[in-house]
Amino acid sequence: MARYKIKQERPSRAREAAAEYKTAAEFRPIQVPGIYHVTVTDRGRIVLPAEIRKRLKIRDGDRVAVAIEEDGTIEIETLDVAIRKMRGMFKHLAPKDHFASDDIIAERRREARMDDQRARQWAARHWGKRKP
Repeated sequence: MARYKIKQERPSRAREAAAEYKTAAEFRPIQVPGIYHVTVTDRGRIVLPAEIRKRLKIRDGDRVAVAIEEDGTIEIETLDVAIRKMRGMFKHLAPKDHFASDDIIAERRREARMDDQRARQWAARHWGKRKP
């Protein structure tokens, strides 16, 4: 008689099982603090060690940017690092003695005063001609 098994429901997210890799006996990476050795899977994926993910606060599903330098170096950046870099790129444009928001507020106040003045002039022209 044939045996049947009920298939379990698949999870909503695709998950890949870690492949088992056998290392050659003569190849043992040198352990240097701050340097981590990872393996590229058959589909071109690398797994960041848990220590790195914890230190950089990278969670499941987070996106990171990967940049390839001309010398072949790969640089991985988190979103926080990319934002800090962008802030640094434009820091020289910020005035040193005051905030840009102060300039915007002052400009808005000038515009509001001019609008009020125009409204009073319009009212004086149009309401002044009326006879009660």
